[in-house]
Amino acid sequence: MTILGILEAFPSLDVSFGNFVELVPKIQPRFYTISSSSNAQPSAISITMSVLKGGVCTNYLKDLKPGSDYAPIFVRPSTFRLPSKISTPIIMVGPGTGLAPFMGFVQEYEHKSKANGGKPAEGERVLFFGCRKRDVDFIYREELTAAKESGVLTGLQLAFSREEEKKVYVQHLISQQAQALWKMLSGGGYVYVCGATAMGRDVKEAFVEIARSEGGKSAEEAKAMLDTLQDSGRYVQELWST
Repeated sequence: MTILGILEAFPSLDVSFGNFVELVPKIQPRFYTISSSSNAQPSAISITMSVLKGGVCTNYLKDLKPGSDYAPIFVRPSTFRLPSKISTPIIMVGPGTGLAPFMGFVQEYEHKSKANGGKPAEGERVLFFGCRKRDVDFIYREELTAAKESGVLTGLQLAFSREEEKKVYVQHLISQQAQALWKMLSGGGYVYVCGATAMGRDVKEAFVEIARSEGGKSAEEAKAMLDTLQDSGRYVQELWST
């Protein structure tokens, strides 16, 4: 129960406004992953969020009026940085709003493509995205489809968990693409994972299994390899509890 709920449930409580302010904890800042490229959008920042029932920050942001209302924001350095070499293979895993940073990646590669006369950069760029139903919560559908058609994304793997009798998630698609993903990893590829903690754990286990099955490594060697990739910045995660 919230503090407001307690006050409503017990109207005999007589708390002055000053005491109320002292008792109520400060609202902590909310951190959102930027879903745009500073090169493609030098004067604006985009974020991707789910508006939750009772959500303090998401509903506050939803009700802001563009051009007249303002929100205090600050920007932190991101852990998601593209490889310095543009042709380096990248594997992106972002179901739901975990897609956010990868829309920034897509914008960045589109920006570089336009600067190159519309020719996409060399190298593979594969995105794994998942949601419940394609007609309900497939966010950025048009943008991702266009990126795939233009070659900005060389692969777009989609998991719609509520459209089939057996639920399919991004980790299942990763397992199905084991041979191709192992080739990308062996070629110096990077892996980026964004979303729920449980999903991140399952995705990492899928990559461990790929290193074991495709790379011929023991279970211990496969885990050690993923740990090494993580320590070297080639396996980057941004996860949150739900």
